[in-house]
Amino acid sequence: MTVSIDEKALKAIMSLQRPGKPDLLIRITDLFKSESPKTIANMLEGIDTVDMEAVRVAAHTLKSASAYVGASELSERCKDLERAAHDQNFPACMALGDSLEDLYNDSCAALDQRLSKAA
Repeated sequence: MTVSIDEKALKAIMSLQRPGKPDLLIRITDLFKSESPKTIANMLEGIDTVDMEAVRVAAHTLKSASAYVGASELSERCKDLERAAHDQNFPACMALGDSLEDLYNDSCAALDQRLSKAA
């Protein structure tokens, strides 16, 4: 799957960079990549145990984080998952969660590719 990264989101992060400080974009994307797998695991566990509140909370968290780093497709999927969990729509949660890890991995790869161009 080809995933694109929203340049506006990355530019918003880069606009916060202060001279002489560590690269903020790298720090934020590294944090996204280190924390998101735990959130995804919580979400998938929620789907496995039919805990729609756990799914909703995890989807909300990942939706915001992925939007912040420009992973728009992942953010949209999480938005749909959050809505489905809120509506107690377990079949939709299962379907939306099915390839979530692949979408996350593709988003990270696209983010890495974009950052390597900037380096």
